[in-house]
Amino acid sequence: MEINKLLKFLVCPNCNSGLTMTNSKKLTCLKCSQNYPIIQNIPILINQKNFDQQEKKQIVWFDKHYSQFENKYHLENWRISMLNRIFKQKFSKKITTYLDIGCGATGYTVIEGAKQNNWLSFGIDISLEAMIKAQRFANDQGVANKTAFIVSSAQNLPFKKDTFDYISAISLLEHLEDDKKTVNQIKNILKKDKFLYICVPNTYLKIWPFIWPFYYFNDLKIGHKRHYSIKNLNKLLNLFTLKRVIYNGHLIKFLQLFLEKTKIINNKLWWKIEEKDINNNQSGVQLNAVYQKK
Repeated sequence: MEINKLLKFLVCPNCNSGLTMTNSKKLTCLKCSQNYPIIQNIPILINQKNFDQQEKKQIVWFDKHYSQFENKYHLENWRISMLNRIFKQKFSKKITTYLDIGCGATGYTVIEGAKQNNWLSFGIDISLEAMIKAQRFANDQGVANKTAFIVSSAQNLPFKKDTFDYISAISLLEHLEDDKKTVNQIKNILKKDKFLYICVPNTYLKIWPFIWPFYYFNDLKIGHKRHYSIKNLNKLLNLFTLKRVIYNGHLIKFLQLFLEKTKIINNKLWWKIEEKDINNNQSGVQLNAVYQKK
């Protein structure tokens, strides 16, 4: 998406005022005069001086992580499964504007939102490395005019009030120092009666104890701050109405992963296991929930 078209959706993350395009390499806030660079057509709407310690650590980790990604767009089965969970909702046909917060280097949710659903799709991530790659993939997939990628902090979302019909936050909230601040900002930029898809790590208390050490090691490696039960997720999202909750990552998932690793699984069996894994059993390692703004 051209920057001039993108501007009508954006605000300064510092003071929530409008932005203007000073030149092809810079945006400027109309009120506080804060300048934001544009790199390869990607607005960098962050000020690292205002980052908390968690954000500083995460930007270093994810820049390094995404620099190792292949420069090839490919939808693995697990990504397709995630897309099915996000997209196959009763309200999907009524969506026109979509945002994925923390969309990562493939930008697959944003790209497929535009390709499959013809949504005007936005993706943000704290990593410039991620956004450059995601935008390249969007260009390759022919949806550059229907997508936009922005470098932004999830705790300072640079969008105007009531912009989006649908927002997803996949494996995001657990990384944040202040998840409540992000939820409040999501409420501000989501239109009334519209929808939010959340995917977070399930609470330790619901999963099998033998998985805890692997879970804990992954938390330390990636920088997770917390896990969630549906009870405390509902408390965090008290200004939303819970519409649906499902779990995935049950014991059968580990069989699927083992068969994948040993390369003795075919596509049909993979999906058969996947269908059994996604259900209402609270012992899954991932909690998925759909909320509606009140």
